Amino acid sequence: MNTPLTEPLLEARNLVKHYPVAQGLFKPKALARALDGVSFRLAAGGSLAVVGESGCGKSTLARQVTMIEAPTAGELRVDGLDVAQASREEKKRLRPMVQMVFQNPYASLNPRKKIGALLDEPLAINTALGKAERRERVLAMMERVGLRPEHYARYPHMFSGGQRQRVAIARALMLDPRIVVADEPVSALDVSVQAQVLNLLMDLQEQTGVAYLFISHNLAVVRHIADQVLVMYLGRVVESGPKQAIFDRPQHPYTRVLLAATPSIEAGGHRLHVPIRGELPSPLAPPPGCAFHRRCPFAIDRCAIETPLLALHDGRLAACHRVGTIDQ
Repeated sequence: MNTPLTEPLLEARNLVKHYPVAQGLFKPKALARALDGVSFRLAAGGSLAVVGESGCGKSTLARQVTMIEAPTAGELRVDGLDVAQASREEKKRLRPMVQMVFQNPYASLNPRKKIGALLDEPLAINTALGKAERRERVLAMMERVGLRPEHYARYPHMFSGGQRQRVAIARALMLDPRIVVADEPVSALDVSVQAQVLNLLMDLQEQTGVAYLFISHNLAVVRHIADQVLVMYLGRVVESGPKQAIFDRPQHPYTRVLLAATPSIEAGGHRLHVPIRGELPSPLAPPPGCAFHRRCPFAIDRCAIETPLLALHDGRLAACHRVGTIDQ
């Protein structure tokens, strides 16, 4: 599944998304800096995992990639075309290329429609296929995701959570997209079902060559499915690179905190316990300097003054003044 990132299918360049927020009568609006200069690349057939705490900007990034919202600044290129500068006709062509699997399978499916109708709808809207041809494609996709033909005429409430997520995955793949954004696709499922859905996603990637932008706070899940990892904190990228390098030798203190909090069943495995204090700051008033310095056990005076830039170190990019000086 590793694909060279020479010609990215999806590329963000200094992507920014700010939201104006009302603060009350006679007070000026504040800016919530949900994304503040995010850059990454995703190749065809690759898997990029975006990780971080709630509030770090993961879901905002998903809305940008799926073209639900327009960026405030920066570039987002899909198949070489800048989405912000694209015409209406170009966006209409691009949108079927990027599909999404949502977090909650109980809420993402219309309870009043049968499964067959839910899967037929993307084809009816976006293709000129006849009814019989659409039904044939729907049944073929249902078989691919592990659903039986008799499920075609059933309603969502008649399925388990894992089966509903299979329906959601099938719906996302109906238009043969090149990119699927999976926003916490297994977090609402039982642990016993999560591995089944993850294995299904990996099998479908092998069969179709689809690229995944996988959003998660669960690093155990990320380790199972990702090729590349993007660690975000308060709207910024703090570390990014190959999965194995980041899991084996994390360079940013925040990445170490996330890994230290991940449960492990490996006997005798070395785990670095990194103390952390406080809560994620408000995006309305981010701290000066490094946004993580007030919670970081390794912070120095420079961290409170100067914002660290992403720099290449040990095979990955990291934004930390102490990179390379903290003992593993």
